[in-house]
Amino acid sequence: MSKLIGNYEEQPFKRSLVKDVVKLSRHRFFMEGYAEIDITKPREIIQSHKEKTGETISFTAFIAKCIGQAVSDHKEVHALRKGRKVVIFDDVDIMVPVEKTIDGKPFPTVLTVRKTNEKNLREIHNEIRGIQKEEEEKYSTQVSRKKLDTLYKLPSPIRNLIFWRRVRKNPFYLKKISGTVNLVSIGMFGKGNSGWGVNLGFLPVIIVIGGISKKPRIFDDKLVNRDFLNLTIKVDHEMVDGAPATRFVVKLINLIENAFGLEEF
Repeated sequence: MSKLIGNYEEQPFKRSLVKDVVKLSRHRFFMEGYAEIDITKPREIIQSHKEKTGETISFTAFIAKCIGQAVSDHKEVHALRKGRKVVIFDDVDIMVPVEKTIDGKPFPTVLTVRKTNEKNLREIHNEIRGIQKEEEEKYSTQVSRKKLDTLYKLPSPIRNLIFWRRVRKNPFYLKKISGTVNLVSIGMFGKGNSGWGVNLGFLPVIIVIGGISKKPRIFDDKLVNRDFLNLTIKVDHEMVDGAPATRFVVKLINLIENAFGLEEF
């Protein structure tokens, strides 16, 4: 071994799926916004519930519940194009990357929560916690892990022809395998730090949960520390104009700040 190189190890490249997703994201023309949201009320409810029962309500599930309602009230934001027509879905299906531990190692997987706008927070929470506890290596979508492994044994041009072209051209197939909204949480990896996350993707709505931190604010005529969440919101500008997109964002912020869905707890 050359002293100029040093010791190293070789591992199989397993990022082909991510590479393809990045390429596909070039077909979206996103508007991007950054929001700082006061989440003191929902965090107080979640903490109170934990103290009483020992159960930690999934914060991602809470945000997913709010997104489901906001998108349901402004359905045009998750519309998909089909040739010269626009398809606007009633159901809000949210794709959520989830990290679980298998044999002591973190393993990334994906859960698509179907009909999020029709489910209560407990149901969404149970789905996310359920897949985190599973010991199998699989994706909880319409595309199984086995099928993906088979797909990525094929050359890139063949993958594009038989799979990604269909994903790009057929909105019904895209919704079937992934949903219409992508919710990504990176704040859990940087607790206590303020900051926004930016994510590439191929769905018409992308929400990234960033950092949560305490900041002084005037509340009820008093200077107090409040909990603030950094949220990144991306909407496909090809499908929706700025005004309806802004109304969607305002609705989402209002739902989060007022702890929508947490009433049952």
